[in-house]
Amino acid sequence: MSRARKQGPFFVYGASGHGKVVADILRACSIEIEGFVDDMLSDCASVNGFRIMGNAQWLALQAAHQTVSVALGIGDNFARRVVALRCIARGIRLLTAIHPSAVIASSAKISSGTVIMAQAVVNADAVIGKAAIINTAAVVEHDCTIGNFSHLSPKAAIGGHVQIGDLSWLGIGSSVIPNIKVGARSIVGAGATVVSDVEDGVVVVGTPARTLKKVAPQSEPR
Repeated sequence: MSRARKQGPFFVYGASGHGKVVADILRACSIEIEGFVDDMLSDCASVNGFRIMGNAQWLALQAAHQTVSVALGIGDNFARRVVALRCIARGIRLLTAIHPSAVIASSAKISSGTVIMAQAVVNADAVIGKAAIINTAAVVEHDCTIGNFSHLSPKAAIGGHVQIGDLSWLGIGSSVIPNIKVGARSIVGAGATVVSDVEDGVVVVGTPARTLKKVAPQSEPR
């Protein structure tokens, strides 16, 4: 069951493919959304039967006179951070959505704005930061810490006591052995196996994972 707070109206911010999956999670949790919010697509369009209601300015107007809640349907970590911080500044609630088939330990801590998808596992005493994504069938083992605005892609798996820094991204099918630290803003390539610490702001690939390049710097949210 979702841990979203039952206050609405409810919207999904981001009408891309990722946003469609988030909408399906909310539907599976019996949370009815009014539609999508998207800054790029027309407000007359519809996605999977739900209208795109408007953009950030439209949402701010709604929030000015009623309680508004959004689930973050944005896959890009840096774009999701920008939207999340703007929403928080405008008093818009960030929903935490957990698919009913996900397995979440009672001792795990899940922060606001996070989305946990179908068949994902979050084990004992794991801590998931704000607006993170634990994607389909990803595994977060015991005592792990997942940073704010990070993303574990489908079937990514991390062993016990792993630390993932803010804004980092683990690719599809990647794995991290226990007691490893992956720095902030780093990318672990699809299928990579991380067996030693990863510094901040790098891309690592392969088995064992090796540094490929530095990550291009990202602008701070406005």
